[in-house]
Amino acid sequence: MNKAKNNTRTLKLLLCGCATGIACGVVISLFLVCARIVISFAFGMYRNANFALAIVCVIFLVLTCCLIMAVLQTLVPSSRGSGIPLAEGCARGILKVKWLRTAAALIAGSLLSFLSGMPLGSEGPSIGVGGLIGDGIGKAANKSASSEFRRYLITGGSSAGLAVAFNAPLTGVAFALEETHRRFSPNILLAAFSAVIPAILTSQLLYWGLGQSAYLHSIGVREGFTVLPFLAQTAYGSVGAFFSVCLIAVICGALCAALGVAFNRVIALLGKLFSRIKSNALRLLPAFVLTLVCGLILYKTIGSGEAMLDGVIEHPVLWLMFVLLLVRFVITAVASGSGATGGLFIPMIAIGGLIGAIAADVSKRCGLDSTYAPNVIMLCVSAYFAASVRAPISAIAMSVELTASFANLLPCAIAVAVATAVAGITRTEPLYERMMRDLQHNASLPVTAKNLTVRGVIAENSMISGKLIRDILWPYNALVTELERGDRDIVPDGETELMDGDILTVRAELVDPQYFMETITDYIKLIDSETCKQQSE
Repeated sequence: MNKAKNNTRTLKLLLCGCATGIACGVVISLFLVCARIVISFAFGMYRNANFALAIVCVIFLVLTCCLIMAVLQTLVPSSRGSGIPLAEGCARGILKVKWLRTAAALIAGSLLSFLSGMPLGSEGPSIGVGGLIGDGIGKAANKSASSEFRRYLITGGSSAGLAVAFNAPLTGVAFALEETHRRFSPNILLAAFSAVIPAILTSQLLYWGLGQSAYLHSIGVREGFTVLPFLAQTAYGSVGAFFSVCLIAVICGALCAALGVAFNRVIALLGKLFSRIKSNALRLLPAFVLTLVCGLILYKTIGSGEAMLDGVIEHPVLWLMFVLLLVRFVITAVASGSGATGGLFIPMIAIGGLIGAIAADVSKRCGLDSTYAPNVIMLCVSAYFAASVRAPISAIAMSVELTASFANLLPCAIAVAVATAVAGITRTEPLYERMMRDLQHNASLPVTAKNLTVRGVIAENSMISGKLIRDILWPYNALVTELERGDRDIVPDGETELMDGDILTVRAELVDPQYFMETITDYIKLIDSETCKQQSE
């Protein structure tokens, strides 16, 4: 009986995951098309601002974008920052938002950032919007859909968002396991794959239908899957060259870890400083003004960074790369710390790429063949991302999918391992984990320091019956501490299979009582409300 019920739930998750993927493919593809148009306009606007009237118009437009974004974030506070922490918080059951208005606010806020030239990317909002679409489809599929079911679809939608933004399906799946939930589960894997594959197919079909053949070619549909064609990897022609790059990977991994940790801490510090400003307009103003100044002085520094990185690789000048690295580091940190809407995924690739371009130039001066410069750059991109986000598997998968090559896999893995180890030693909180915690404090859902212990029975039709404890998306910060089966007391662990009639004792730390009780009753029927113990920390 339990097996049949689980098969039915699995089939439902598969079908709803496919529906989520198709919806994400349509919405996010259209968003990315609009984003490219807006970014292209912003580059042209700054490039042609070489006389007084044009400069005044640019200033007016940027300040107007700042004001509109401030109003938007006042109406929808959860639209602040990157969409990735929002998707992670919803998938883990920490955050609870209105999916449609939040998705619309993320898209609108991101386009305002791109119009002003903010150094932020479209991939973060794509992940956030994808997760929110999954939440909406979960609610539409069944008005009484459980929190667990919606969280699986949020996971699938966020994976689809990343996959469409980068044309990188494996990276999207790895990100769901490693970053969104930081755990492995068959249902998480099913939700991710069932959404990612339809999303990729739908997006490419839509691009083709809209006459975006040039874009499809640029992301590698005709020549292998890659969105960074200028980082085409070179196969190693000799053992000496391979081991030289492996040695460079160790050094660059440590360097990228230091800069990645510094990046996280600077953003955290700026976030605390900006959070003291109560007015959204005043809080956002420094980021918009700094972007405006940088754009008017050197327009190539604006935007998410791919165009700048392409130009630096084509015409490397060492002193200019140091200047660009400093400028990009500062304006990206200020933009993120202020809470401007937009992603950090691609901007981090740009910063890591600049570090790699510098390392490649220095390596060339030391005797390394210049044909291996893209290899050095890519291992720095992977290492910087891994150090900041603390997602090494995703970083390695990204290095393969964004370059359509396995030639540099081992050096990238070495750089990622070193960067992750060094960053771990510093005990710096991963970037998106800290952002999710900040978003939690700013959300409408109250965060109270309460410890709860509840005791309940698994009813006959419970969704957790027949599942292993480790395969269940328990409420945030919850742990099964006791299990009674008939007259037996069982010490529960991740491999324990739950059955009808089992009596569970579940403890949760530092949660909102009302939200926790709403969620846990999806799994168990409380035996007696008097057995709920509530303690203030």
